[in-house]
Amino acid sequence: MSGSKDMKLFIVLAACLYSADAAIKCVQGTNGTAAATACATASETKCSGPKFVEYTGLSTGVNYACGACAGETAGVTCQECTGTDSTTGCNKAVETGADFKCYNWSYNSTSKAFQMSNTTTTCKRLKATALVCNMPNGTATTANYKRTSGCGNCTAADTHCEACTKDSCNKSSALRLAVVFVPLLALLVHLF
Repeated sequence: MSGSKDMKLFIVLAACLYSADAAIKCVQGTNGTAAATACATASETKCSGPKFVEYTGLSTGVNYACGACAGETAGVTCQECTGTDSTTGCNKAVETGADFKCYNWSYNSTSKAFQMSNTTTTCKRLKATALVCNMPNGTATTANYKRTSGCGNCTAADTHCEACTKDSCNKSSALRLAVVFVPLLALLVHLF
């Protein structure tokens, strides 16, 4: 009986030692869909990769790798995760939804109004993220509408922005002009 207990103890001890020395697996290189491979350093505990920014896409210049993000890039252009021995890797590429397009808006100091760009911007999103474009509403000024991209939703506090949920939906429209001219028309009617 003693030999059987010793053998079981030896097997458990060997398994523990093996798992303590087993390297984690991370996706490595530029292809985020590749299978995770073992890290060269057994003491490595983290995997890293490019950060996905909603409506902008993956950060450029960051590879999928074993180890923490380089320098001050963590949370800015790079994201980290705790590695495992899984073949998928905790740093695998995120699942994205279909790209869509929105118009950008900028303030024209000559005409004293916001103007829509002639071209659209491609917006990137995660699979579960809704398609949303934004634009300045009729009360927007340079002080209260500071968005540089038409991609994405308005914030709850942004009352000078309006959102829409279709591809390229944030175009200039007659409705937008009506919002500006209805109060003016009401004033003229009241005066005469």
